[in-house]
Amino acid sequence: MAKTSWLKGFFFPIEHKELLVQLIKREIKQRFQGSWLGLGWAILTPIAMLAIYTFVFRTVLNAKWPSDPSSSNAEFALQLFSGLLVFTLFSEVVGRAPSLVSEQPNMVKKVIFPLAILPWVSVGASSFFALLSLTVLIVGAFFAQGQLTIHLIALPLIGISFLPILLGLGWLLSSLGVYLRDLGHIVGLILTPLMFLSPIFYPTTALPEFVQSVMIFNPLALIIESLRAVVLQGQWPNLIALVTYLISTSFIAALGAFCFHKTRPGFADVL
Repeated sequence: MAKTSWLKGFFFPIEHKELLVQLIKREIKQRFQGSWLGLGWAILTPIAMLAIYTFVFRTVLNAKWPSDPSSSNAEFALQLFSGLLVFTLFSEVVGRAPSLVSEQPNMVKKVIFPLAILPWVSVGASSFFALLSLTVLIVGAFFAQGQLTIHLIALPLIGISFLPILLGLGWLLSSLGVYLRDLGHIVGLILTPLMFLSPIFYPTTALPEFVQSVMIFNPLALIIESLRAVVLQGQWPNLIALVTYLISTSFIAALGAFCFHKTRPGFADVL
């Protein structure tokens, strides 16, 4: 039991909850500190990007949503927005992960500071902005469809299922990033094609069957499709698939935590 007791500090950082909340608040404030609109940018930015994507795909490329060719501009925009919401959360957490520890040399040298909570801080701050975008999505869905369904209560399950892979990649990449300074650039190169390989601009059902079977390895596909089912289609997500996803990504989280735990003693020497 003693050999695995360190896992508690990774997955259940309850003893550091006050510090965790303070760091998340600081992270949120720093993003828009000194700006005129403040948190307003957290809502305006995704809406502006959504307007650009909608204009390009609907007006310039005359694209239609494969599963619903007769969909309006608003419905098309909401489909895009739901996919971009998930991708933005993922890319913010994963894209920043390689520099999470290396940017905090003072904290690394403090033996008492719980470095394992840094990915929690990143996920917490990014999730806050994702919740703002989710609110925009739900409000937009209400005005576009005229109603909201009880299926929205499944949203926490989708979020919980997504949490382990965010934390796992956070621990894994932040620990490796201390030793491999080029890792951040590599991750950036991976995130760009991942956006187009994920069902953001199209539904998974629009792909050939053999490609759909490969989509199971895309960490964003199930989450995006589940979000669309709940908010835009008024359907329950595939619960079996979500539970399977949660179990699978929990192994990734455990691997990331193990890597962080093993490499932690050498951080101070490298930095």
